[in-house]
Amino acid sequence: MRVVFRVDASLQMGTGHVMRCLTLAQVLKENGANVEFICRRHKGSLIDKIRSNGFIVYELGLFEETEVDTGLAHSHWLGVTQQQDADDCIDIFKAKKVDWLIVDHYALDEQWQKRLKPYYEKLMVIDDLADRKHQCDILLDQTFGRQQEDYSALTSKDCQLLLGSQYALLRPEFATWRPYSLERRSKPEFRRLLVNMGGVDVDNVTENILDELKLCNLPNDIDITVVMGGSAPHLESVKSKAITLPYKTEVKVDVDNMAEIMANSDIAIGAAGATTWERCCLGLPTIQFVIAKNQLFSAETLAQHNIVKLAKEIKETAYLLESSSEWMKSVGSIALEICDGMGSYKVFNKMTDYKIILERFGEVDLCNYVNLNENDKMLALNMRNHPQVKKWMYSQDNISKKDHFEFVKNLEDDMDRCYFLVKQKANIIGSVNFANIRSNKPAIFGFYANPFEQILGAGRILELASLHFIFRELNLNKLTLEVFSDNKQVVNLHKKFGFKIVGERDKNSKKVFCMEKNQRIGDESSY
Repeated sequence: MRVVFRVDASLQMGTGHVMRCLTLAQVLKENGANVEFICRRHKGSLIDKIRSNGFIVYELGLFEETEVDTGLAHSHWLGVTQQQDADDCIDIFKAKKVDWLIVDHYALDEQWQKRLKPYYEKLMVIDDLADRKHQCDILLDQTFGRQQEDYSALTSKDCQLLLGSQYALLRPEFATWRPYSLERRSKPEFRRLLVNMGGVDVDNVTENILDELKLCNLPNDIDITVVMGGSAPHLESVKSKAITLPYKTEVKVDVDNMAEIMANSDIAIGAAGATTWERCCLGLPTIQFVIAKNQLFSAETLAQHNIVKLAKEIKETAYLLESSSEWMKSVGSIALEICDGMGSYKVFNKMTDYKIILERFGEVDLCNYVNLNENDKMLALNMRNHPQVKKWMYSQDNISKKDHFEFVKNLEDDMDRCYFLVKQKANIIGSVNFANIRSNKPAIFGFYANPFEQILGAGRILELASLHFIFRELNLNKLTLEVFSDNKQVVNLHKKFGFKIVGERDKNSKKVFCMEKNQRIGDESSY
């Protein structure tokens, strides 16, 4: 799967757009995708950082004098017209069609998307503003409090809307540090203060906050940590200011352990940008400042729900810090509830429909359960509960609609399991499922054909699609399964495609064959 991100960073835009795209890119890469970036080299572009993470970056040039669109609030961020930007991208896309194009840019809308449509299979837009029209398959807005109606007039009815902080694109380490951070918050204290106003802080808010901290009545033994990006224009001035504080103050630059720093902090002073969700995930009580207009909606909504303390002026900092014992525990516990750190995996699972070309059977669609409409979810349930299918399951109980829908919902953030409804044109072939696909254990799979239709070659289609997914899409080299020994038709089908019986066990007083297939790299002849 080829995935291309169109995203920029600059002193004006900040670094948040690129950083959240990098997070999703790493998840995609870890799961077998070929990921590339297209970026324009603005000052503060982060192109070198993207490359240092192992990704190819196609650079777009800058022009000193150029016409820009004026129809969008952030048109000037692009540096060229949408038409010019689209033409520049087309030159890159001509070499190979893109499976997923992911766009995170306030200066691009449906005009640009229409122009690129012949060159990508599917499009995801990452947005926070809800201020322009899009023609996309998925729209992601991780803003807390965002509603479906905010985008109803801006997207098509077929667009899948992923809205809210549960989809926040956080690096895996935030979920890893979450239990530790939660334990620390059970007995709140104020000894470590974190100041982080974004990677760039072009307006030098950080230095103004440090000036205010000089006047605060803080604990004598407090440790203050300031985190900034290497491209921040006022970095040296902030370092000089930090030395003058009456409290122990350290300025850290381009850190790679932000989750650890946040987890070990007691209170944060931060900008209302992408790091908001990192702090929420760790339950870090926060005094928040709005440093860009696009942050206002999110910041005010969070403050209204008592998730952060919103400071409208620098001089409010002292009062909020000195009264922190009254609010830090309640704010931190509420923040924990709105973001669990699994958003990147949830988004990835929403993207994982597959279109597979089988040599003998043509085009087959693997439709992820988490993306199914209600009718297709019910069809999957009815197939599973059909006597013809159920008799070969370990559990003979009927599954309720409530339990089934809850099961599908939980698959969103389960990176180790995938369930697909397999379709070919108007036909529903059946269902396939996989486990252990992202662990170090051998992958497991199972399937059942649609019992409501007699489709010629259904079993072979399901088997081939499963092998293609495991060995070609995920690049795994071993697939295992279990099947009742008296299910001879299925046992023989598996044998035909190279599975061998490697063991036996008893289940429900019946013999079960344990089977596996090993796939050598480059050897696709067996299927």
